[in-house]
Amino acid sequence: MPTNLLIGYADIPNAAESITLSRTASGTYPYENLFGGNRTDLFYLNSAASGDTLATVDLGASATKAANFIYISRANLLQQASVGTITLKGGSTNNYGAATTVRTLSSFGSQTLYGPNGDEFIDSFTLSSAFRYWFINYNSTASGQLPHAKFFFGTAFDPGRDPNAPATITRIKMGGSQIRPSYSFEITWEGLTYAKAIEMYLKFYRTRRFVPLVIFTTSWHDILMGHRALFCRLTEMSMPPRVTDFCDVSATFEEMP
Repeated sequence: MPTNLLIGYADIPNAAESITLSRTASGTYPYENLFGGNRTDLFYLNSAASGDTLATVDLGASATKAANFIYISRANLLQQASVGTITLKGGSTNNYGAATTVRTLSSFGSQTLYGPNGDEFIDSFTLSSAFRYWFINYNSTASGQLPHAKFFFGTAFDPGRDPNAPATITRIKMGGSQIRPSYSFEITWEGLTYAKAIEMYLKFYRTRRFVPLVIFTTSWHDILMGHRALFCRLTEMSMPPRVTDFCDVSATFEEMP
């Protein structure tokens, strides 16, 4: 059976050599906000517009990447801005029209949202081909500034097996304007390969101060209390060896505001 609990991040955008928009982004809320920081770090267009807005992601002359998930935080804001369709394409040249459609999120305004606040979109799919150029096209039926908080896409990290037991779930009381306690999930895996454990450590624990994550489920959602997606960072991790080339991994994922 395929692994159910996966870890996503802004895989393709973070590897980009350049990202350009067909419209002007706000100087206060730039497009780069979608790939790092907190959920409060939003993106807006500089002025309201309708129709297509295209983001072009170029990985550089010698680089290609594939994708198998899309995650959008504060997707409710896009729905309220009358975004009806979001299209993700990939290609070998900088030509949106000739590019391969990887995913079309049709009727986006009525898509079900998930997460603890009910405002996050998650979609996983069969791994695509690898491309140098990636295109995100937002189509809005009314004039708006396309506000949202995050747009992660790329290849999700697959531990190779699911956790061996239910997660230990705690709630952390927040201060200031954040009145809802945030979640913390302590998740354990028995017998991950050493290579997978090291990859998790290098990708997510060493970079925990500046690379936000989304942990998400693809079919069985109880481990995340039915939320399906959690915007978070990996705050604690241990990986004692079980036997040669295998580790028991324990990781704490703390929800980010």
